[in-house]
Amino acid sequence: MKILARVEVPSALVASIAVVLATFAAAAGASAATSAGVCKTFSASGLKVQWSAIGNVTCAKAKPWLTTLLADRGRPGVKVVLKNAPRGFKCSATDDSKGRPFAGACYTGTLAFPKNGFQWFG
Repeated sequence: MKILARVEVPSALVASIAVVLATFAAAAGASAATSAGVCKTFSASGLKVQWSAIGNVTCAKAKPWLTTLLADRGRPGVKVVLKNAPRGFKCSATDDSKGRPFAGACYTGTLAFPKNGFQWFG
């Protein structure tokens, strides 16, 4: 296998992604039975997106929102609050080296105790 490029990821970024993923995993395990869960991987904006939904947000409902959010561009390596979040949701993401929001979450409630939402990692 040939490695074309190596990207350095700051440890603070890795830690923040781990917190988001752990929070959603815990919330998904603690939530009542819903049709949410791990969603089918897809490609958008040059990213192969792995994602999931919790609460009353289904994969089908979240995918158009996520596709819109992935089209945003920002500054490389910066954590941002996404302004075009679905109504009532708080969304934040970390931009990759090309300014794409490659890891993030949208949720209602609090980050520690999300009620509904979705998260992604590309």
